Amino acid sequence: MTLTDAERRLATVELLGVLAYGQLRSFAAMAAAIRFAPDARAADRIAGFAAAEHATYRLLHDRLAALTDLPTAAMDRQKGLFDRYFARAPLDDWFGAMVFFAFGIPLARDFLRTVVPMLDAESGDVVLRGLEDRADVEAAALALLRSELVDEDVRERARRLIADLLGQALASFQQAAGDSDALAVLLRVDGEDDDAAGEVRRLAMGLLTAHRGRLVELGLEDPDDLTRD
Repeated sequence: MTLTDAERRLATVELLGVLAYGQLRSFAAMAAAIRFAPDARAADRIAGFAAAEHATYRLLHDRLAALTDLPTAAMDRQKGLFDRYFARAPLDDWFGAMVFFAFGIPLARDFLRTVVPMLDAESGDVVLRGLEDRADVEAAALALLRSELVDEDVRERARRLIADLLGQALASFQQAAGDSDALAVLLRVDGEDDDAAGEVRRLAMGLLTAHRGRLVELGLEDPDDLTRD
């Protein structure tokens, strides 16, 4: 069944509302972590990260506002879900913040990348511009975390924090998919619910694959484990 323009527009508004609020919380997390920086140079880098996150938020918000007169209402729909996720993020010291910026925030980027093909051309372009802005931020976050991984005890702490982040992110993704019709509508292939459900599962597996790639990059997981799965 082909989607009507009204159905696609409503689903796009809902999805952009989710992305925009999540991006706003990401900006807030970056800004709050400045106080944990060990020196002014590190604080300046985190401030730059926060500025990039806010710029991406404005892109998403402005596109959302172009599609609906109630952009903040669309953002409020998944507010509780993101608030719970960020409340459990390890943002109470410098090391935890580095783990979150290197792994927790990129999980959201991976989701952004997967939804681009579902969107109209203009909305997809906005999301892609946001992804381009975040590439340097995430590379720098990985480099900062790598510098902190000085011994096996520290690496093990990182693994524990990362595993918790992944569990929270996947649980939030599943809840969002269950609570919202946006993904199902945009993923609908031939009007079959099973098609959309299968695509949601595929998206979740894609998030996991990208996440594990970052673990391997930092030496926190054996690359051979990826080929054995």
